[in-house]
Amino acid sequence: MIAAAVLLGTWTGDNARATGETAAAALKFVDGSDAGSIKLTQTPAGALLKIDLKGLKPGPHGLQVHKVGKCDGNFASAGPIYNPLAAKHGFLNDEGPMVGDLPNVYAAADGTVVAEILSPFLHVDESGGDSLFDADGASLVLFENADNYKSGPEGAAGARIACGILKNR
Repeated sequence: MIAAAVLLGTWTGDNARATGETAAAALKFVDGSDAGSIKLTQTPAGALLKIDLKGLKPGPHGLQVHKVGKCDGNFASAGPIYNPLAAKHGFLNDEGPMVGDLPNVYAAADGTVVAEILSPFLHVDESGGDSLFDADGASLVLFENADNYKSGPEGAAGARIACGILKNR
């Protein structure tokens, strides 16, 4: 297993939310089999994502929060990357990143990913106009390849291979 911790951005007082609120997504592959889970917990510095995935090809995979809480077919139903601030895609883009942009996750030789990512841009609570839990929800989408952090719309990461609808707990 690979364990990793990544800190994105910096915290400001404007990011303060109700610490401890949680959300989760059970990810499924296109064939409907279990790909694992991702749990989000609100912290004073943003949303902490605890990632536990399996059944992946070894190596890097793009991971993003998408605008719609739907995971049908090839997962195009999840819509585009969650982007309430109208930014451009990618950490390497001068006009980015989008709120839903996340760093790549790395699958070990046995196809598992165990990682934690802190995103100061995501908010687990349901208050405010930037909530992930609007009328059509949100989802987490995993890609077959690494996100290059600059190409639109999804970092040239290839096909969407797993998806999970975020549910507030």
